[in-house]
Amino acid sequence: MDVVKEFGSERVLDGVDLAVPAGAITVLLGPSGAGKTVTIQHILGLLKPSAGVVKVDGEDLAAISEEELYEVRRGMSVVLQGSLPFTCGLFYSLNVYENVAYGLRERTRWSDERIDRVTKEALRTVGLQDHADRMPGELSGGMAKRTALARALALKSSIVIIDDLDAGLDSVRLSLLCAVIRDAQEDTDATVLVTTHDMKVARDLADFVALIHEGRIIANGEADAVLGSDEPFVRQFVSGARSGPLQLRDT
Repeated sequence: MDVVKEFGSERVLDGVDLAVPAGAITVLLGPSGAGKTVTIQHILGLLKPSAGVVKVDGEDLAAISEEELYEVRRGMSVVLQGSLPFTCGLFYSLNVYENVAYGLRERTRWSDERIDRVTKEALRTVGLQDHADRMPGELSGGMAKRTALARALALKSSIVIIDDLDAGLDSVRLSLLCAVIRDAQEDTDATVLVTTHDMKVARDLADFVALIHEGRIIANGEADAVLGSDEPFVRQFVSGARSGPLQLRDT
């Protein structure tokens, strides 16, 4: 709540107040540099706010120990943003299959047979069943994103966070992955938070939408209400119009 983050003299988050409803898909929209990834890093406890409070499942992340923070993270599945060759939080010493299986081995007591079955099914779901033996350094950005998504969804965690979903993905695969995420959420009733600047993702996926600009939440609520808002920045961002408050000079 009211989260501020400053890096030196630069204020990146300026009073972010974002509530993510349980058991639904929330899409955090915003232009590049708006503060989406920094917001995610606070939710994961990777950054501490300069001011304000970050809570996950009722836990104030600033008030718990490192061990307790680790347990909070164990309840999450996360697809990180990144640039090749170190992207999406993949382990670069493991192939695609082992990256997906890793979380299952760490977080469950399942048999090897069950882990193998779930891993292969997750890879089929994202269209990578024929690339299980490839190493992360051999993947395109989109394939790395799909590997990380397979790993996240295989865990069936109660909280799923996907940062910059559209990066590296063509429009067809992006649409197909939105359907995969929607089906997985409905199957598990997970709380899902996705960041993107792609309007089609928001329309296809979101139950709730928050729009962030210059470190502030401009609009937040049910998807139809936010995407149909008359607020000038929201209207411009949703429509892609050239005239409005967002211009090339903005970050």
